[in-house]
Amino acid sequence: MSPKTTLLVIAFISDIHSNLEALQVALLDIDEQEVDAIVCLGDVVGYGADPKEVIDLVRSRCTLTLLGNHDAALLDDQQAFGFNERALRAIDYTRGCLDPEVEANHEYWDWLGGLVPAMALRIHEDAEEVQLVHASPREPLTEYLLPALGKSPEKLQANFDAAAHRLTFFGHTHHPGWFKEGSAFVRATDDQSELTLEPDSRYLINVGSVGQPRDSDSRLCYALWNGATVRWRRLDYDRESAREKIHQAPALPDILGDRLLKGR
Repeated sequence: MSPKTTLLVIAFISDIHSNLEALQVALLDIDEQEVDAIVCLGDVVGYGADPKEVIDLVRSRCTLTLLGNHDAALLDDQQAFGFNERALRAIDYTRGCLDPEVEANHEYWDWLGGLVPAMALRIHEDAEEVQLVHASPREPLTEYLLPALGKSPEKLQANFDAAAHRLTFFGHTHHPGWFKEGSAFVRATDDQSELTLEPDSRYLINVGSVGQPRDSDSRLCYALWNGATVRWRRLDYDRESAREKIHQAPALPDILGDRLLKGR
């Protein structure tokens, strides 16, 4: 697919992390929002119990999907540098679920291997082009643009300088909200937090995490963008079932399920 695509209203999902229960609820809600396309900003796998089922849904429902750092670590062990033991065990579990020795699984590896961590997007012919990254404009696969980055103005400005477009949408940190150039991070905390985009301002916009929120709100999160506004959606889902599946998988640490109930 061309990195420049003409679309209208976009639902952005990110950091699903093999959480099937959360993804299913997110997609049902997206279907009620009358969007024109769904874009996934990466980390389809990792942490959760259902990598194959989640990949199947993302492949069938998303117009564009980026490569996340956990997806990259699955493809190449060297990309797992810096992962903690829990994350590494989840990658090993995922590799077992998608056993590359099984011919029927080759399509999953081929699909993941074709993803990239950054691309440009245009929602319609007369609209400005925007940037999509998994992590940051400066390091699209790995850098964390955490809320506290506002206290490091040089690092934050370096990312605005690296951004090729006025608007950049990203995931990776699991903290929904936005940086406006020259300002601190604003958290998207309400059920339907909305950002009205100022035409002369530049933004780095975090769409939140579907599968593992970390902003102390355990509800799944995704974002809607219509060219003029960004609106975040927070939804309950069956966290207990997702947690229990992780507990029942001996290769996955229980804490990966327990944290779903806490949102951190």
